[in-house]
Amino acid sequence: MKRAIVRYMVVGCLTLLCSLSLSACKDDDNLIIPVEPYIQNHPLPEGQGRLRVLAIGNSFAEDAMYYVPAIMESLGVDPATYSAYFAAHSAASLQHWYAIAESGETIELTYRGGEHMEVEQGNLAEILAQDWDVITLQQYSEYSINYDTYNPWLRLMIDFIRQHCTNPNVTLAWQTAWSYHDAYTPDYPNYQRWQFITLATQNMIYYDGIDVIIPVGTTIQNARATSLNTISQLTRDGWHLNAGIGRYLAACTVVQSLFAPIYGITIQNDHSQPVIPELSPQDFPPEPITEENRSLCHQCVINAVEQPFMVLGSNSYSIR
Repeated sequence: MKRAIVRYMVVGCLTLLCSLSLSACKDDDNLIIPVEPYIQNHPLPEGQGRLRVLAIGNSFAEDAMYYVPAIMESLGVDPATYSAYFAAHSAASLQHWYAIAESGETIELTYRGGEHMEVEQGNLAEILAQDWDVITLQQYSEYSINYDTYNPWLRLMIDFIRQHCTNPNVTLAWQTAWSYHDAYTPDYPNYQRWQFITLATQNMIYYDGIDVIIPVGTTIQNARATSLNTISQLTRDGWHLNAGIGRYLAACTVVQSLFAPIYGITIQNDHSQPVIPELSPQDFPPEPITEENRSLCHQCVINAVEQPFMVLGSNSYSIR
């Protein structure tokens, strides 16, 4: 039902974009007839009782996956029933990852909890040739505001994954980027940048078909509209999330989007105390997760997962 609602929202908005003639046609009555998306995505394997997740991306994937193990342990999920990994290259775009796939370059996965997979190092085809349930993709944050940068690389990556992944029903998911600190994005303030990211994501769902969304960007924007916001706008360096609340919000979004439907859990029951890593001297200090701010963190996440294109306390973002 949730996927249908998201699809409906996107169709309702994007049918207004008559200028996108490459992806829509008109009948004799000048009505917009949307084309089928590039793929029909498989849903999350609810009821399966296990989940093996691979995130392919960059440092934004690392931020989002960092506290997943602590949250899963707190929620009582048996580590023998899941696997969580990411493959991250700094500032990696979709184009970068397709070049890696084509070259056969060896990559090393970073383990983030649960059972170990058999192949943790190899070329991307070898990594994919395992029984993954969910593979997440993302665009480099600088490009994430512009859907024109997504293809042909996204579709090439989709084809490569489907060719090499042994699970024919693998679910493809999309992790959204968050907007930068205002001081580090002079062209657009963070809210406007979030709007552009949202528009690009809606286009991606509509035209490419990846409709399982991990709305980390909206979670962070929700939190920036509350008392959780910090002078660093929840970043540690203007771009990456701070090592306390920021990364916690992102990991909760991953768990609520991907793991909660499988295990019948909710991050609202999490009481973990993630260990904050040592930071560089130039980073903003971390903002710890406390019993006082935890419930507000959870509410920002729940709102984002339920309404990925709306900021808490604001009107729904509409495409113009």
